[in-house]
Amino acid sequence: MILDLGCGLTKVDGAVGVDNTALPGVDVTHDLLDIPYPFADASVKEIYLNHIIEHFDLLDIRRVMNEVYRLLAPEGIVHVRVPHVYTIAAAADPTHKQSFTFISGEFFDSRSAKSYYKALDAVWKLANTSSRVTWFNWKKYRLRQVDTVLSNGMSRVLNRFLRLPDWPGAADLVVRTIPMFFVEIQWDFVKPASE
Repeated sequence: MILDLGCGLTKVDGAVGVDNTALPGVDVTHDLLDIPYPFADASVKEIYLNHIIEHFDLLDIRRVMNEVYRLLAPEGIVHVRVPHVYTIAAAADPTHKQSFTFISGEFFDSRSAKSYYKALDAVWKLANTSSRVTWFNWKKYRLRQVDTVLSNGMSRVLNRFLRLPDWPGAADLVVRTIPMFFVEIQWDFVKPASE
């Protein structure tokens, strides 16, 4: 089974959509802060949290991630998508309670030196960090085409920087230096096979 938690109107294809409001496409109406979720332990192979956790405070993020861990089968994967803190879209939304950079994902990785609270939160293996960019968010057709080319190019640059082990934070420095409308941080965490 694949779950899309907090799917809203944009549920991932093939997933069971869960949201606190009965919108079109929502399969299960359930508040993500009402734990436990109505699914069995280790019954899910993949979970999506697309632009969800930035709307919670840190304690609630920990609760949600712990529940996701319960639901995932060993070697299951959770895809977490959040806006980069240094982009216009992240700052514009007054409902955001937390801010993230590319490096923030390391705090949940059990192998990282940044994971201070291994017994509490850092139970994951961070399998991948990547980005997706909308540089200008132009609306007119011809300008959108230009924006797509520029955005794809910047995504490639950021993704190259994210793969430089000797320069951690390089991608974050680029996003902080060059104004962009929206940079999506994409983390893929794996639940270890054995605990």
